[in-house]
This record gives sequence, C-alpha cells and structure tokens, in this order.
Amino acid sequence: MSRRSETFLNFIYQEEIFLSLSSILGFVLFWHILTDLLGIFPSLILPSPEKVFFTLYEKITVPVGEERLFGHVGISVVRILVGVGLALALAVPLGILMGWYEDLDSLASPLIEVLRPIPPIAWIPLAILWFGIGLGSKVFIIAIGAFFPALINTYIGVKFVDALLIKAAKTLGAKDKDILWEVVLPASVPLIVAGIRISIGVGMMCLVAAELVAASSGLGYLIMLGGDDLKPELSLMGMILIGILGLIADRVILAVERKVIYWKKE
Repeated sequence: MSRRSETFLNFIYQEEIFLSLSSILGFVLFWHILTDLLGIFPSLILPSPEKVFFTLYEKITVPVGEERLFGHVGISVVRILVGVGLALALAVPLGILMGWYEDLDSLASPLIEVLRPIPPIAWIPLAILWFGIGLGSKVFIIAIGAFFPALINTYIGVKFVDALLIKAAKTLGAKDKDILWEVVLPASVPLIVAGIRISIGVGMMCLVAAELVAASSGLGYLIMLGGDDLKPELSLMGMILIGILGLIADRVILAVERKVIYWKKE
C-alpha cells in the first residue's frame, strides 16, 4: 500500500472518530439542555448527566450491595465472557457443519427452528431451577440468547458461498476437505464475524435480564436497584456502563476482523 493511500485511510479513520465523538457529545449536550437548562424533566424522572456522572464517581469508592462499582462491572464482564464464549464455541462449529453437510442440516434444522423463537428470558425460571441463582443460571441465559445469531449467520455464510468458487476449486482438483478450509471458510468469515457481533449485543441484553432476577451483583442488579430505590441516576449509570462494555467488545471484534479479513483493505 502506498504512503498516499495510508495517509488517506488515516484521515478517514480520524474523521470517523471525530464524527463518533461528536454524536456522543451532542447527545449529552441535548440531555443537559433538557434537564438542567430548560428543566423539562424533574430529577426523579430524568436526572441530569452531571448527576449521573457524579453517581458514577461516587460508586467507585462507596459499595453498592456487596461490591464497589468495579466489582459489579467485573462480575458482569465474567458472565458475558463465559456465556457468549460458550455460545460461540457451540454455534460456530455447528453452523459450519450444518452448512456443509446437508443430512445434518435436515436433521437439526427443525429442532433449531422450534427453539429459536423462544425468548431467552422465558428460560429464566427453568435456568434457576436447573442451575440455582449463581453464575450457572446467568451464563445459561446469556448463552441461549447469543447462540442463535452466531449459528444462523455461520450457517448462511457456509451454505451460500458463491458456487463458482467451489466449482473452480473442484476443477483444480481440490478435495472436499480442502474446499471447506481453503475456500468456503475464508469466504464465510464476514458473515461469521457479523453473527459474533450480533451475539455479543444479544448477550448484553440477556445479561441485564438475567441480573434483574435473583441477583445481588452486576450491572443489571444496579439498574434494578436504582428503580427500586427511586434513584434513576443509578439505573442510567448501569445502562451507560452496559453500553460502553458493548461498544468496547464491538470495536475489539472489528479490529480482529480487519486483521483476519486482510483483503477488505484492498
């Protein structure tokens, strides 16, 4: 890549960062105007951003329940990592196999299509019955929610690879195993990565749902506690932190995607 091209890409990247920060700052400014300057919403309904950020600063040192703020964040991070990691470890290989082997596709698809429409939160009573109120039930709910987006995207990515690529590989004498590893999987990576990103987002939503029920720690617990104690600033703080964690996870996946799918730079 020429120096001029690198300079242009760096400019585009910096412009994207500027636009992203501008949208966030613009939202905070609009929020500040509604609450502090115009006073349209009382603090009990919608606290100001200053009050939310002060609550964030305060909870770093003052425990909420059994944990300080970073303790709650760490617990939620562990739950999401284990739950989404378990879902991906099962969904991606199964999606590859279903997309490649038609018999397995015919066998597994009916069961998957029956289970897929069931909302993850519908599993909460059974999850508590099976795994108790500890880590296991939360991980199960997160894994259920994150499993299907990764499975479906992986399946579609493998199943609908351009037939011309496969025919060309067969013409050159490639075996089925080589076609799968050298042609199909590389062509499927963009959809697989998209499925992983969706799974992380769904996993975050399931994390909050799981921590709202029978939990004494985590960001979902803080959101629930804020509602119970009529402290919306605490709930908003937990929601903002969930959003930040999701943003960080998404940026990490995108960075890995740029490294893996090197041809997208060309």
